[in-house]
Formats: sequence, C-alpha cells, structure tokens
Amino acid sequence: MSIFNRRHSTGNIKYSIFSRQSSTVSLKYSILLALAWACGGAAPKPAATAAGTAFETLYRPAWASGFYIERRGDEKRLHVFNPWQGAENTELCYRLLPRATFADTMPANCIAVPVRRAVCLSTTHLAFIDYLGQTPTVVGLSGAGYVSSPTIRERVAGGLVHEVGYEEHLSYETIVSLQPDVLFAYGVNGEMKAVTDKLNGLGVRVVYLADYLEEHPLGKAEYMVAVAAFYQLEDTAAAAFGQIASAYEALAARGRAARERAPDARPRVIMNAPWRDAWYMPGEDSYMTKLMLDAGAQPLGVRRGRESRPVSLEAAYAYVLEADFWLHPNAMRSMSELKDTDRRFAAAPAVMNGKVYNNTRRATPAGGSDFWESGAVCPQVILQDLQHIFHPEWSPDYEPVYYEPLR
Repeated sequence: MSIFNRRHSTGNIKYSIFSRQSSTVSLKYSILLALAWACGGAAPKPAATAAGTAFETLYRPAWASGFYIERRGDEKRLHVFNPWQGAENTELCYRLLPRATFADTMPANCIAVPVRRAVCLSTTHLAFIDYLGQTPTVVGLSGAGYVSSPTIRERVAGGLVHEVGYEEHLSYETIVSLQPDVLFAYGVNGEMKAVTDKLNGLGVRVVYLADYLEEHPLGKAEYMVAVAAFYQLEDTAAAAFGQIASAYEALAARGRAARERAPDARPRVIMNAPWRDAWYMPGEDSYMTKLMLDAGAQPLGVRRGRESRPVSLEAAYAYVLEADFWLHPNAMRSMSELKDTDRRFAAAPAVMNGKVYNNTRRATPAGGSDFWESGAVCPQVILQDLQHIFHPEWSPDYEPVYYEPLR
C-alpha cells in the first residue's frame, strides 16, 4: 500500500499523507550559470522589467532556504540557490510560461506549464510528483529498481515509464525520445554542467532542485511547492505543506519539552556504521541530527557543520559503548550482519538490548528505501517513528512506517 494513502494520528492531531556528493564548484562554472540563467542578482528581490513592471513574490518558503517563486501576470519564475555542494553565490532561474505563450525556440530555462511529460533523476522528485497526483506525467526516471511508489513501479512494468540511466551514464537517446517538457535533476558538484549543456543542446530543458541540501526535514518537504509550480498546483501544495509542518511541529514540541525537562536523561543514539575503515558522523546542522533532537534523543559524535565527517573506528566504538540506541547501520537488517562487521559490536548495549534500528522497513528488492522517497514528503511520519523508538510510552499503539529493528 502506498504511504500516500495511509492515515496517521499524532495525539489529537490527525493528518493525511497523500497520494545522492562533494566537490567544490568552480568559480568559472558559477559565473557561466549566472550569465546564462540568472533572472537578476542572487538576492531574492523583485526583478524589474524594461517596462518597469516588477515581479511579485508568489511563494516565500518558511523552512527551505534554496528557492522562492515570483510572478508577473501569467508568468512565474522559480529561483534556485546554490543547488549543489560547494556552490556559492549561484542562482538559477526558471521561467514557467503558459503553453499558449510558450515556443520551442525560447531559451533552455523556459518551461511550458502545466508539465505533461517529465523525467526525474531523483526518487525524491518522484515523491513530490506522486504527492501532487501527477504521477502519469512521469515518462522517465533514473534507478527504476530503487523506486518504492507502487504506481510508478506498475507504470515501469507496463512500459509507460522508462529507465534513463545515471549521471554521466545517462541515455541521452532515451531521454530525447521521451520528449519531456522538463527533466528534474540534482547536482552533487559542478561537473553536471557538461550534462546540462548536452541535454540543452538536444532540446531537453533541465531544472535543478536543491532539496537534498536542506538542513531541516521541513525544508526538504517544502520543495513540493517548487515542483507543484510546474503543474500550476502551488496553492494546493502550500496548503498541504502547512498541514505537514503543523503536524511535525506538534511532535517536535513534545521532543523539545522532554529535552528541557531532563536534558541528561535523553536516550543516547549512535548513527551509521563503518564504511571503508572510517565511520561517518553526521553534522550538528544536518537533517538527521535535527530529526534526532526533535525526537527527544541525544545524538552522539556529531561534528560541526552540516556535512558528515569521518572519525576513526576506535573513536566511533567509544560512542557505540555509550549509546542506548543504534540507528542506520548502513543497509544491514540483521544483528548477525552487524556482529560480523566487527566482533566487538556484540558487546554494545544497543545490540545486547535489541535497540538497533534501520530505516529499511519499506526497502525495495534492489536496495532502495521509501525513507528517501515518500519520507521526503512525510517528515512528520519519520519523526513519529523515531519518537516511538526512543519513547514508546508516548504512542504505545503506534506502528512504525519506515523503521524496523534488526533481527
């Protein structure tokens, strides 16, 4: 069953859930992008036209920091800021034009709306489209085996949605043959410019979204409004996001209250597991750290900044021995897998007490996880999962959606 068709409750609040990394972008690339696509300066201010008519702000995000939308008459403009790691003072601007006024000869940053045919390179963007009820517009995607949406999987099996490959291995021939109105992309570094240039040269209009760089769970989810603008559904998405944010904040308030009452009594949690002789600890400003804090837990080993940073296995093991809970041990789903990684893990309190959890409850056979798909739209559900893990007495009858214990 699709997560978008399931109902949840949080205390007295009820709500419906509807139906990847680093390299510093070059200054040269930033300048090229600014010259090619900017609709004004990087500062989010109205853009005056030659006729003196200014664009008005249509949507200013409450949580997301990477976009805003403005409007003048029937034209809307989506501004996206620093859309990959290492980008600085980079702004991309996309003109969303009614089909009646759109022409194929327009620049690559012009998109005809509402979109009828879309290609997605991120499953998160699929989730936004699925949420909006616009799944039939998706004609191509990257990583079909990793997709969780039952509707999309059915359409892939039926030949209605096509695999387009990955990053530098994209199938340009397939993408062009699909004749998309837009290709939604994400960039992990400045090297994607070559891909964008080639696609633009082939007549494919590419839109970068920076949701994966947002530091707050609600910031990620708020990108549903940016995607909705391509379907002329931004008002609907904004209203729905307001409900999601309210539900999340109600839960987070409970977590914060518990932290204030007894800061030293919070359950301590270690995240991740060894990877190539290192253990990556999340940043204190990261999406995942914020979730742990809002869930009323104390994340161990976090480092300054947003990005995860490696620590030695010995340093990490000290945190393992201190932790009450262990979350996200890579892709492991069993205690035997975890113990086989390092025999010392058998002595970890979280292992001995059966308090090791992973976000693999809705995993796909190929190794995808709905946590990274529909979870981007449903941060309030992720938060309730975590609060149930750390504080089961708060919701004794609740059944987690994304998390499961290692067996």
